[in-house]
Amino acid sequence: MEQSTGRILYSRNADARMFPASTTKMLTALVVMQHLELDEIVVVGPEIRNVPQGFVRAGHFEGETITVRMLLNALLIPSGNDSSMVLVMEVVRNIDNRRNIPFTEAQAIFSRLMNNLAISLGATGSNFNNPFGLHNDAHYTTAHDMALIGRAFMNDPALAAISATREFIGDSLGGITHPMGQVRNYSWTNTNLMLPGAAHGHPYITGGRTGFTTPAGHSLVAGAYRNGMGLISVVLYSREPDRWQDTRILIDYGLFNFAFREVVVQDQLASTVMIQNPRLGDLDTLDILTTAGHVALLSHAEYAAMQRTITFDPLLEVEHDGEGVILRAPIEEGATVGTVMYQTGGDVVFVAPIIAARYVAERTFDSDMDYYIAMILGSIFTRRALPYWFGFIGTLFGIMGMSLAITISRRARRQNRWNSPPSRKLRG
Repeated sequence: MEQSTGRILYSRNADARMFPASTTKMLTALVVMQHLELDEIVVVGPEIRNVPQGFVRAGHFEGETITVRMLLNALLIPSGNDSSMVLVMEVVRNIDNRRNIPFTEAQAIFSRLMNNLAISLGATGSNFNNPFGLHNDAHYTTAHDMALIGRAFMNDPALAAISATREFIGDSLGGITHPMGQVRNYSWTNTNLMLPGAAHGHPYITGGRTGFTTPAGHSLVAGAYRNGMGLISVVLYSREPDRWQDTRILIDYGLFNFAFREVVVQDQLASTVMIQNPRLGDLDTLDILTTAGHVALLSHAEYAAMQRTITFDPLLEVEHDGEGVILRAPIEEGATVGTVMYQTGGDVVFVAPIIAARYVAERTFDSDMDYYIAMILGSIFTRRALPYWFGFIGTLFGIMGMSLAITISRRARRQNRWNSPPSRKLRG
């Protein structure tokens, strides 16, 4: 399972009923985080006497003062069942307000908390009746449910950090001073042998939890992280050392065959379409843009097979001869003109509206008149028009000069006629 998206990358018998053994303690820790503070100090009580023979103990003693954080370290690193009992009693006492509640009754209350939390995480194929994974036919889960629980566990920074600790050396109070404190020093080794540096270490493993009982077999829920992608791997009812090998195969398959891919970027050019009868002077094409970006978790094969389909609004699209899409004006800038869909292998990855990159005006008689007037006014006052201006001015001066010359000539003829004596006809 990919951690951030919850997508299942591979599964086999994912919904088969299995026994979780100590992988149960991930859910125990999640319940504790809902009810207790990490630096809260707890006094270990007589409940630790009830740890079944042969079960792993972290080594607590009655009257010991220990923080919740250290109890979680003891629960998750060496898989301390005595730690689990102490945490159960502290959670239930906080809820029930009875200091002397019997452990069997506290365990029943805590188990209800576990089941309620599991259901809220979507783990509906499970039932938990104890906090540590002691075998019981009524205590069961599935690989899919444990992936959901493991996902919530690894999403908690404090729990993930504890489960990633390969070696722990420290005291029960973690450096906190307490005037009446009875402190014990501890040295624990993590049972998860896939942590980096361990016997079956994997460089990208980030934590998790192991489990074993004879009926449950060997199990491992592991977290891994590489290049921005987190994985949750679950192996149940396995053998030793198969659980480490199977986990490695699963983790490598996920990390090296899947990646987060940028399918589309916001405001990316999706298409360029033609405009039917655009306004004079405007472009006859329109850029169409995406409205949102999207990143998807895809395998290499899925990404290679990615297909894009653009569908335009039928109210805007004009019938055309197949040479390209033609839209009719007017179209407002930013107006939705259709949708873009990305698919791979028949599965829809992303769908989003597409919009017009600019305003497209409708061509009208008035827009034509405005265009011609603007063209004339815009043309006569440009540098390219200077020769025409000079020609016009020269012609105008020429006409004016000719007119002036004609006028002067006429005036001179009139003046001559006025000054000349009248002519007389002689009769013979």
